Amino acid sequence: MNKTITSFGTAFIDPVEPLYSEIVEIGKYIAQAGYNTYCGGYSGSMEAISKGATLAGGYTVGIGVKGNSSKPNGYLKEFIPAENLMERIMMLITKADAYVIFRGGTGTLLEISAALELMNKNAMREKKMVFYTDFWKNMIETLKQDSERLQSLIERNVIFVSAPGELSKYI
Repeated sequence: MNKTITSFGTAFIDPVEPLYSEIVEIGKYIAQAGYNTYCGGYSGSMEAISKGATLAGGYTVGIGVKGNSSKPNGYLKEFIPAENLMERIMMLITKADAYVIFRGGTGTLLEISAALELMNKNAMREKKMVFYTDFWKNMIETLKQDSERLQSLIERNVIFVSAPGELSKYI
């Protein structure tokens, strides 16, 4: 079975935005590198990563929430409806071998925080977290101030990149 990259990011990126095209390129790279792509399954960054992976022949999985009125994006090979938001987040976190993270809001913040906390408490193994652009950099720098343990965990696993091609160094 292929390894898996889970992406976290906003549903609010329009296909005409340059970031959407950049995420499509990242999706292609992930698939070409032999990884399956998991995401929340809906629009925006989730659609863009799925589109790129699908165009490159990759396997894409969306994990949504039962009863959500949003429709899964059309680039998924598989859609898994979780019972609730927390189950969805846990599935996305635990199925991943690494993460690619885009700009986002409170949902993305929750996903980042949950993944870091599970690693921090040794509830799962450490996994690389590749942040695309510096959008979350201030938040990560603030978290490093909490403790030497969290600072060390972040320094071992958190990477910031600014161009799609830079992911090849880390994934």
